[in-house]
Amino acid sequence: MTTPPPCEVRVAGAEVGTFGLWPDSSLQSLALPVVQAALRDAGVQAAQLQAAYVGNAFGGLMQGQETMLGQMLLPGVGIHSIPVHNLKNACSSGADAMALAWSAIAFGQYHCVLVLGVEKMTHAERARAMVALASASDRQPTDAGRSVFMDLNAERANTYMQRYGATPRDFAACAAKNRQHASLNPKAAVRTLMDVDAILQDRMVLAPLTRAMCGGIADGAAAVVLVSGAFARRHGIRGPTVRASCVVSGQPQRAATAPNATARCGALAFAAAGLDPRDVSLAEVHDPTAPQEFIDIEDLGLCAPGEAFVRTQSGHTRLGGRMPINVSGGLTCRGHPVGATGVAQIAELTRQLTDRAGASQVVGARWGLAQMAGGLLGNDSAVACVHLLERT
Repeated sequence: MTTPPPCEVRVAGAEVGTFGLWPDSSLQSLALPVVQAALRDAGVQAAQLQAAYVGNAFGGLMQGQETMLGQMLLPGVGIHSIPVHNLKNACSSGADAMALAWSAIAFGQYHCVLVLGVEKMTHAERARAMVALASASDRQPTDAGRSVFMDLNAERANTYMQRYGATPRDFAACAAKNRQHASLNPKAAVRTLMDVDAILQDRMVLAPLTRAMCGGIADGAAAVVLVSGAFARRHGIRGPTVRASCVVSGQPQRAATAPNATARCGALAFAAAGLDPRDVSLAEVHDPTAPQEFIDIEDLGLCAPGEAFVRTQSGHTRLGGRMPINVSGGLTCRGHPVGATGVAQIAELTRQLTDRAGASQVVGARWGLAQMAGGLLGNDSAVACVHLLERT
């Protein structure tokens, strides 16, 4: 979509819970505090919400709640009677919930809505999480006790090295960068620093990926409150404006040379916002492993093909660099509670674009990009979502 919608959409408030391994938690205990905090941050009462959009990928397989999660959770914070939409779209579940909520305001249906992403991946039976993750692909679970997506990411990493001359040391440098970023984020699951050599010497998962180059399972929740421009002006809200919110599905028979879902979605988002990729101030991208960060930012046009690892070497993508990537720590370090991650990205961009990011602040940030790519369909992601936010 390149025609501007009739209504401006702003992020009024946002909150992220602490991501991590919380075996004694429930979906309720993860979600409700962040919803309450997001409402407080927005200065909005529960009674002012007109709809809610809830992203959760694996509640059915992991907790046995397949069909009405939002309606079960939200009355606990006084949200009831309004339309509640439950979204499942692999790793993009929360990002897709954000896109649908944006659309409902952008085209005049509502003025004030909630977006919640929540996931609990820890379980007494570890194999259950691997089966759940495999359900987001057209592959069968492996016998190695690892996610099928590790095999996919190892394939992509090896292809990237062969094509552009990168080495495992470049992937380790990216992981070390994101650990440095996560060390400044009190909500991140992994906050311990590791240097490049230690990352290279960590346990090998699947060559060239060591354990420290990979994200693990995590529990967590994130929430944002979106409002129309008119609502924002009436209530004195000055959060960032969502200039583009785009979603595409993958192409299972895509030719190897054809743009993938992330590339196509990014192009749509930049056209909708009237923005050049070079104008992006910072980006939060879908990096379940360190090499995927390189692939994502190249697919999005934030740098040229084969240039991402060189930019990492030069400090370009580090906090303080020209275009910091994953200042939250990204999926590899902040953590990836699947349905929550896309909403957490929006919350991070909101902090940055309102100068509330503390030690992680990207000075002078004007434009923020969030990208998620969910599932696997042939040689493409099943779904990709890209959002562009502008400081208001």
